[in-house]
Amino acid sequence: KPVPNAKVQVVQTSHAFSFGCAALSLLAHKKPEDEKTYQKLFGDLFNFATVLSYWHDTEPEEGKPSLDKLTGQAKRLKEMGVTVKGHPLILAGSAPKWAPADPDAVRELNRKRILEMVAHFKGLIDVWDVVGDATTASGAQNGLGAWARKVGPAPFTADAMRWAREASPKAVLLYNDYKLDADFHKLIEDVKASGAPVDVLGLESHMTGGEWTIEKVWETAEDFKRLGRPLHFSEITTLSDDPKADHTKSWPSTPEGEMRQADYVEKLYTILFSHPAVTGIMWWNFVDGDWDRIPGGLLRSDLTPKPAYDRLLKLIKGKWMTRTSMKTGPKGEARFRGFAGRYRVTASVDGKVTSVDMNIAAFHKNVLTVRLR
Repeated sequence: KPVPNAKVQVVQTSHAFSFGCAALSLLAHKKPEDEKTYQKLFGDLFNFATVLSYWHDTEPEEGKPSLDKLTGQAKRLKEMGVTVKGHPLILAGSAPKWAPADPDAVRELNRKRILEMVAHFKGLIDVWDVVGDATTASGAQNGLGAWARKVGPAPFTADAMRWAREASPKAVLLYNDYKLDADFHKLIEDVKASGAPVDVLGLESHMTGGEWTIEKVWETAEDFKRLGRPLHFSEITTLSDDPKADHTKSWPSTPEGEMRQADYVEKLYTILFSHPAVTGIMWWNFVDGDWDRIPGGLLRSDLTPKPAYDRLLKLIKGKWMTRTSMKTGPKGEARFRGFAGRYRVTASVDGKVTSVDMNIAAFHKNVLTVRLR
């Protein structure tokens, strides 16, 4: 029975889009109050986090995995309601010192490692940068580089992707690279032709030498959408420094640099969030000094938010969160257009109130039936 003239309130509770950051210093603060501040500011803004799973970090000694840090960070993020991505399973420059130089031996070690890591963390980490920077992996002077030189970048990547899928059929598997050119395109086309899985493409964008033009950002997304996979801008860095200063001894954030960073970040996120092929944006340095010594954080080193953090909070949790109300028409229908994500829908008429959760998927006609009893 259609219910006309019912009041309907719609409140978005979360985004389907992945707004993320590398959680590089999570659980690393000496003062409990600093850790509490870090986690609150991180959780208030982000629904996605990158944690480090480099081979040399997770197995510094042969046959002795060191997973406590990674496990602790992933568990805490999951408790915070944040989706976790491991980064990366294979990166040519991350071979531990003990790793053999023989390409076949290294391949077998990484087959076992990927199968074990992905299976071990299933349910805790279900998104992985499986391979990073394979386009230049052959230049590494170690066993991983020798493996890449022997077989080529596409087979090097495809094997790892297959092993990760074998270990977790439902995991989201990414290929991640900084070389945003024809080599990246060829590698992905060759991997796809081999039948190996690639779910998402990660586009690194560390802008330590200066911000990209907004036109370049859009053109990059347009270029890589042709590969037919969702895109993550996976490692974003912009600085809040004085670019003309001497950085050899110190590299501080400046008030003028922070305003420049905030203005650019607002434009950058707006253009990327609007692009239909982009499904995630991941900042890299949450705090100045988290990575290298650059002022590329959204927080200063004392954990106070920069203007860029405040701008993003207003966009992600304000402007880009749908909240609306309406009344049903003669057929008991009400329509609205909202950002993809989870919603709480509350309908009321004559004192009867019903609330229902719904999911709105992008590029779909989403229908929810609410029954008032």
